[in-house]
Amino acid sequence: MSTSLKSLAVFLPLCFVASASAQETLLDPVIVTATRQPMHASEALADVTVISREEIEKSGQDTIIDLLARQPGIQIATNGGPGTAASLYIRGANSNQSKILLDGISINSIDGSGSPLRFLPLANVERIEILRGPASTLYGADALGGVINVITRRGQSGLRFDGFAGYGSHDTQQASAGLSGGNEHWRFRVEANHYQTEGISAQRHGTNKDADDDAYRNTGGAASLSFLPKEGHEIGVSYRNNKGVAHYDGGNTPPDGEYNNRSRFDIRQWQLFSKNRFLDNWTSTLQYGVSEDHQKNYSWNAWGFPPAEDISSTHSKNRQVSWQNDIKLPLGHALFMVEHSKQRVYPHGADYQETPEIRNASLLAGWTASVGKHHWQLNVRRDNHSEFDGKTTYGAAYGYQVTDTLRAHLSHGTAFRAPNVYELFMRNPSWWFQGNPDLKPEESRNNEIGVTWEQGGHQASATYYHNRVRNLISGTGTDPATGFTTYENINKALLEGVTLAYQGRFGAWHLAASYDWLNAENQGKTADGVGYERLGRRARNKATVALTHVWGNLETGVEVVGVGRRYDGNYRKDATRKEELGGYGLTNLTVRYALTKDLELEGRLNNIFDKKYETARYYGTDGFNAFIGLRYSPR
Repeated sequence: MSTSLKSLAVFLPLCFVASASAQETLLDPVIVTATRQPMHASEALADVTVISREEIEKSGQDTIIDLLARQPGIQIATNGGPGTAASLYIRGANSNQSKILLDGISINSIDGSGSPLRFLPLANVERIEILRGPASTLYGADALGGVINVITRRGQSGLRFDGFAGYGSHDTQQASAGLSGGNEHWRFRVEANHYQTEGISAQRHGTNKDADDDAYRNTGGAASLSFLPKEGHEIGVSYRNNKGVAHYDGGNTPPDGEYNNRSRFDIRQWQLFSKNRFLDNWTSTLQYGVSEDHQKNYSWNAWGFPPAEDISSTHSKNRQVSWQNDIKLPLGHALFMVEHSKQRVYPHGADYQETPEIRNASLLAGWTASVGKHHWQLNVRRDNHSEFDGKTTYGAAYGYQVTDTLRAHLSHGTAFRAPNVYELFMRNPSWWFQGNPDLKPEESRNNEIGVTWEQGGHQASATYYHNRVRNLISGTGTDPATGFTTYENINKALLEGVTLAYQGRFGAWHLAASYDWLNAENQGKTADGVGYERLGRRARNKATVALTHVWGNLETGVEVVGVGRRYDGNYRKDATRKEELGGYGLTNLTVRYALTKDLELEGRLNNIFDKKYETARYYGTDGFNAFIGLRYSPR
């Protein structure tokens, strides 16, 4: 029996025997990410997950990264504790190959430290929608692996206050407060949040200053206001800002040093929108959004003459305007959309040469319809990018209602990722490295088939996907004019896998489980003709199991997460040093006690067996830790 089949045999029983999350969620919520139009999850011809506000609160997680790590089809790698570099792999795709949205506005940045989600507080999140699989036909560049759409909290009718305060291991402190209200014409919400922790050592075996704990501070707030002049019309504005500092380790450089490496961040997003139903069958949504990412890094240059502190900073700014038209047809719904985005990096230091503004203009058309047991979704999009020729992507999905409780879908689609400003224009003479303005976009073709069974309070699904990616960008080229190392399009990859998921209720027991088998291969060739296998930091097997029970006012839960072995870099058959990361299993406990209808005391014990493990080679992860909090949330 192969190693992967042995691992499958070990993990499969976990998926169907005990446990699942104690989330009392609606199995068929309304979503928008799968088609850009409101629809029930049961109507989506794609592999989607919705994490509701109730689930977020019951999870007890500190950060969005921690919450997403428990979801089907997603694996993570972090370079230490909260605030440090974090990579999200959706269906095995690279972290920069998935689209990150905040209320539908892209917040993807050129930050080399991974997902910008690590700086967004959960206190501001109403729900998270995860669309697994290529979605460039809906969202353009970077939606090669999937889409994560974070939808923030907004005002509601009436007046209500909500708040949370908690304390835990590593002197971790959390606090948030929000006030929302409104009537038939006005709605508002204002909130503030703070998170701080002394953290853990980002470097697992650090010495001197690298052996200390690396602190993280994040303070911010948000506000939103909507005006509803009459039924079918809404005009709104929102703004959020989070700033703080994240400490990290410098790799024992210099070996006897006392320098504290750190990064100061200032993340801002704001948007305006106008949603208007002009006719019974026509709704127009005009939206303009801006996302800014300011980061200032302090490190020690041990190789300088003389060695000295190195301060560099970047300010990236994304601007996006879109006009979406939803039209109800005699058969189904049509979608027509125009979108224009701009990205600019304002460098401070030697890491970048002066960069032009990257622009992208796009047109999108879609049709979603049903006849009897037959359902389909067709989309086509044209993107005109300022740095390379235009790109056309398309997607087609078909679904069939086999029985009242069983449905199936299959789909085919294309996607691409545009090279970012860093890859195109970065220039660092100190490291003899520069960008390549002649890069082509990465491209993919995905085929997918899935089945879903639903009955009563139970839902189970199985999805198989086969995604081939070409023109992968690698930083292994050489510029003949300068001799600098540069980026080039040389590689191709296969992302293939199966995702199984289940959730259901058995009286007072709540069960949710998932299992992922992933074959993520780099199929490119080296100069000596030897191929690579197994993309780094991605396990073939991952399973999550959780069980929750309600005992009157008390709710208890147990969660088990199992991740198979991985390799820190691309595994090569003839390599003598494969940098293997061992598999691991984590067990977490949760408890919630309702003091009143609206006031709850909650606690969480993470990694109760104090498992030592790594998600990235030589970087630290937390052992046993605890957290307790008090939440006021009017029902």
